[in-house]
Amino acid sequence: MIVMKKYKIFTLITAALMVVSQSCNDILDENPKTTFTTDYFKTAQGYQDGLNAAYSYLRFQYGSNPALGLNITGTDEFTFGPEPNYNPSGDNQPHKLLGTYDVTPQAGYLGITFNRTFPVINTLNGLVAFASQVPTFTEQQRNESLAQARYLRAHYYYLLVGQFGAVPLDLGSGELALNTLPFLGFNRGSAEAREELLAKNYQVMIDDLTFAAANLPTQRNPGEFRLFKAVAYHLLAKVYLARSYSSVAQANDAQAAFDAANEVVSKLGVYGVALQQDFAEVFRQGNDYNSEILFAAERIPLEYVNNGYLNANADGIGDGENMASNCFTSNYEQPVLQTPAGLDIIDGRPLAFQRPLRKLAPTRWLTNVAFSDKTNDSRYHNSFRTLWTAATQNASGSTNYNNFITMLTNNGLALGDTAFYLADTPAQAAEMGVSGANPFGTKYYRVYSSANWYSNQLYPGPPAPSNTILVYPSLKKFADAQRASPNGSSGRPMPIFRLAETYLLAAEAAFKLGNNGVAANLINEVRRRAAFRPGLSPAELATRRTAMEITAGDITLDFILDERARELAGEGGRWTDLALRGETVFLNRVKLNEDVLAANRVEAKHRLRPIPQSQLDAINDTDKQKYQNPGY
Repeated sequence: MIVMKKYKIFTLITAALMVVSQSCNDILDENPKTTFTTDYFKTAQGYQDGLNAAYSYLRFQYGSNPALGLNITGTDEFTFGPEPNYNPSGDNQPHKLLGTYDVTPQAGYLGITFNRTFPVINTLNGLVAFASQVPTFTEQQRNESLAQARYLRAHYYYLLVGQFGAVPLDLGSGELALNTLPFLGFNRGSAEAREELLAKNYQVMIDDLTFAAANLPTQRNPGEFRLFKAVAYHLLAKVYLARSYSSVAQANDAQAAFDAANEVVSKLGVYGVALQQDFAEVFRQGNDYNSEILFAAERIPLEYVNNGYLNANADGIGDGENMASNCFTSNYEQPVLQTPAGLDIIDGRPLAFQRPLRKLAPTRWLTNVAFSDKTNDSRYHNSFRTLWTAATQNASGSTNYNNFITMLTNNGLALGDTAFYLADTPAQAAEMGVSGANPFGTKYYRVYSSANWYSNQLYPGPPAPSNTILVYPSLKKFADAQRASPNGSSGRPMPIFRLAETYLLAAEAAFKLGNNGVAANLINEVRRRAAFRPGLSPAELATRRTAMEITAGDITLDFILDERARELAGEGGRWTDLALRGETVFLNRVKLNEDVLAANRVEAKHRLRPIPQSQLDAINDTDKQKYQNPGY
């Protein structure tokens, strides 16, 4: 049984890299004091440790700062925030390069997916081979353990194919075979050979996921994100849909995608899954293991070393730490946020407000167009923080806390009073007193219109927004008020797949099959839930749900992608979602935004990331360029 949140990272000892540096002889000349062989994985404990390792490396792919850059920055949903715009430090610059499509083979963040997944896949290849050789496994244990290994292998290949296109199945010892020796090749082939390899990539994922869906447990245990059937069906639907848009599409892909997703949404009770009644409940801290979240990358709260940061400093920004609670947060500390009376009523960095790392900012397409209806659709306000209040980072009763309370009291204020507010629309801001003469309103707190909060370039006005005012709606889905310090990372699970997306996958497959009525019904399940707000009367809720419903005539691919943005904004898959739907979709969606520099720079070649230069440099073939993706 896997309970990943309770396990520390187990080193991938057998994970021979696809390539190694030319200094490998130094490694081979070492005199080890202990002996470890792959026979360890033929024991029940060894097999479990291998699976634990494979689960744990999902932490690097979901919620970490580099992963957020690769998977979100530069899409129609999010651009780079002010910190990457002004600060060229190592954990900032990649966001700007990704957000402006200035991505080269030397880009550092490419390795978070490319370099970290192949060793895990290699270990999983060994686990798949060794499952039949663990003598103490019962048949059920063997099948469930093998199903986990095969699911995880498919998942990591999905991440690689989504970013880089066709990738090797042969890591040095044959296709899908464990390699334990240094290998200086790169079994990707030339551009002409990659079509066949891409077809193999998809088939391997489909075969692995089909086996996983048949052999994983029917339901997951409460309080853990161990794999179960619904997760395999969900990813299987994603893989079939991705292949349906690819150059290696098969005629039955859309039907197979629909069947896989519909298997889950039509049998909610069987799999023990259900949409939450209130969208806000999906992400509420303390409700992390709810019935809607199918799968998540778990972490160990306050265990910074084992969560991927290689020292005990809780304030670091490591490769594997969950920084999703902080990276989307705007600079609520900047001096312009002080009240008109000059009072700074946000004291430091209150835990509830997250660390203002300001790495990513939502695009105006997302906040103003996709979320144009902020009344009937609760998802905007349940996804973004737009109101900041008087608060302090200091513990109640401390000297600093008492001094802050005294300052508030002396000025007729109290904890919880409004500090500043980001108005839903320019019209709402105007109603609150915002004008050319009073750009922050007339009350003691600030009001910011969507026309003037932060943009990383000057947006065609009037009025032109600022790139010096550093506030913007801050994604709060992953907020963690129980971090060790104001700058600390989160120990919460980072959602990977949700049931709401399963409905949207089924709807997209139905659309591709020409069944727009079925697609509308599936999307309406998600949209009707989005209309819910606590406190509405039955009549009010019914009115809002009616307003949210769509018909078959509303269904287009663009509408489906818009709906995915409204439902899944910031959840870590947007770049891949667009890239895997083909060149035209990818380019058109990135170019939706007027305030994203990427819109003027993105090209067809950017639908695939470049193969990292470090990989090419290590290959012993002198013709390295033939392994690179086109245009790089």
